[in-house]
Amino acid sequence: MHEVWIDAILGSWGRDDFDDHVTFGCRIGPVAGSPGPAATLVNGGEVAGDSPIFGRKLSREEGLTHPRLAEFWQMVDLILERDALVRRHLVGT
Repeated sequence: MHEVWIDAILGSWGRDDFDDHVTFGCRIGPVAGSPGPAATLVNGGEVAGDSPIFGRKLSREEGLTHPRLAEFWQMVDLILERDALVRRHLVGT
């Protein structure tokens, strides 16, 4: 089984102000004790540059308590449900 890493920036778009942007991150892949892939929150934007567009890159701990966490998981679910390329890579078929 492979793994997928997803970073997502949540915030207002269509302007040059990124003050309300936050970046979440997760890893989806094998986890001990799980028969299938599982999603784990990780530090957001860890491998990305320092562009202001990322806003505040949330640590795993910050992300776990952030009020927009549910939105992030909805986005991850949508990607896994609708992006055939990501899904094929994850399960290796």
